[in-house]
Amino acid sequence: MAAATWYLTPKNIGWVLIVLFAWPIFLVLLGTFSQRQDSRAELERRLELARQREDIATDVHDLLGHSLTVINLKSELARRLIDTDPQRASQELQEVSELSRRGLAEVRSTVTRMRMPTFEGEIHAARRALETAGITPYLPSATKASGLYDAEFSWALRELTTNVVRHSGATHCWVQVTDHQLQVADDGCGFGAEESLFRPQGGLSGLRNRVTKAGGQLLFARRNDCTLALVTMDGDNDFLPLSTDGGVGDA
Repeated sequence: MAAATWYLTPKNIGWVLIVLFAWPIFLVLLGTFSQRQDSRAELERRLELARQREDIATDVHDLLGHSLTVINLKSELARRLIDTDPQRASQELQEVSELSRRGLAEVRSTVTRMRMPTFEGEIHAARRALETAGITPYLPSATKASGLYDAEFSWALRELTTNVVRHSGATHCWVQVTDHQLQVADDGCGFGAEESLFRPQGGLSGLRNRVTKAGGQLLFARRNDCTLALVTMDGDNDFLPLSTDGGVGDA
């Protein structure tokens, strides 16, 4: 191309220089830019894959944490009843078997992103877990919808009631839900919520990240010998008064 340009325009050396230097430099710059775009796309793909793995790990943690807690409680109850009440012990062991199968199915479904928890299902699961632990539950109706935040409130209810069963030593637990808030309270000894929130692999830390991504907040308070956990999606940071019917009340 340089020879042809020189032959056609022997007095115009500028075009020869363009062919010899400017055009190759342009091609090098174009290749560098294209390679940079490819590298950036690959990094974004890896980042998205890491985020998906983190989300799945959080979901599996929440699912297994709840299921294994209830299985452990029911197994202990069956062991204590096996001599005094064999029929009740057999019933508890049957429920353990059903819970283990359901937990396995939930984990498989979560890994393949085919299942999300429902608020109605989590109300039933919370009642079962709390009653097995000897904690009197005050829950909203299982048919009460959680509106736009069904997924967030369902995960929150699962994790927070699991923490009540595991750590609180409570005798009563109150769950209340409005269109934009979910509150779980118990009369137990409390726990280091703030410390738990900063554990990278903790259930509360994963719940906080989930709620924050959805535009909400996870708050804790200790009032009147009760521990309160509030998930709020509309910026209202006022904790709800305890109620025995799952709504806002004065109890």
